[in-house]
Amino acid sequence: MKSQVTELGKPSILNASTLFENVTVVVADADHKIAILIRKLMIAIGCRRVYIVHDGLEVIDLMKEETIDIVITDWTMKTMGGIDLAIYLRQSLDSPNRTIPIIMLTAENERRNIDLARNSGITEYVIKPFSAKTLLERIYAVVEDPRGFIISKNFIGPDRRRISSLTLPPDPDETREVIVRKPPVVVPKEHLKQIILDDMPRMIMPDYALKKKIGLDIPPQMIITPDSLNQSESVIKNEEDEFLTAIMKDVAMLEHTYGQLIQSPDYAEKFVNIIKDSALAIKSRAGTFGYSRGSEIAGMLYIFCHRHYNKENKHHLIIIEKHIQAISVIFTGRIKGEGGEIGTMLTQDLGKLIQKYLHAQP
Repeated sequence: MKSQVTELGKPSILNASTLFENVTVVVADADHKIAILIRKLMIAIGCRRVYIVHDGLEVIDLMKEETIDIVITDWTMKTMGGIDLAIYLRQSLDSPNRTIPIIMLTAENERRNIDLARNSGITEYVIKPFSAKTLLERIYAVVEDPRGFIISKNFIGPDRRRISSLTLPPDPDETREVIVRKPPVVVPKEHLKQIILDDMPRMIMPDYALKKKIGLDIPPQMIITPDSLNQSESVIKNEEDEFLTAIMKDVAMLEHTYGQLIQSPDYAEKFVNIIKDSALAIKSRAGTFGYSRGSEIAGMLYIFCHRHYNKENKHHLIIIEKHIQAISVIFTGRIKGEGGEIGTMLTQDLGKLIQKYLHAQP
């Protein structure tokens, strides 16, 4: 598939938005609507060249032809997902740019997935649904506060010792072996391809190439301004009706597929996968437009189908059905935010239902 690129004239906001006019971004997301939304957000802060692709392999091909400054990628794509893309860009000797900032923008919010992304060389991690402010903060981080780049036997990527952009509570079940490691030796970036992976870790000092593109003397408060935030939030507001139409199609898909699941239990795996994908699409999209309770319940349905569904347990069909009904109530009624008493009641009832039937005898 050929890449799509948007190249605009001079941005209409003549302050912070002009800073990013020389910054080129590629957005890799299987969800075309989300990819277009991200492109519009990048344009709102002044990016003049924003490519859209739908697979990690397309990112690699594009980077061999064009100078790309930032990669924004989803987790799951058809041929090469975001994790495999990061591993290739960080570890392959054929990588067009091993140190490029990579922002993972995904609905995957489990600790193990965040750790996997970090260990694969992802620079920043943003969970869908996302706000304009959250995404701009991550863009700011890769420009204003780049990290050193570590090259070792077990890891190649941005220095993981910086506090994560995603604050997580400590895991009480996690035990870590304390290992005393050798301090890295600082090497020039030009020596990156000649580095031998041995017991001696190396580090390339933070690269301020992006900051040079927008201006080294620009104060941080010029990067994320009220104007750029308002512009970005206006983009999201303008897209709401179109996204709600798409979400209602996903809701209809949930309802239709559940009917097929009831009628053809022999194809349960196929239909549950469709339900899972539709629920994840709703979760990814809904919260960005203010439907936080709808996003939460869609996420609950996705997790149940992904982790717990057992086709031998007919009670699990009830759990799926009630989740779909709750999602339908929220989006048919356009219930935004937490949904007040109705939203709280729906979530609590679903939680009780899962507890009651999760391990019930078939």
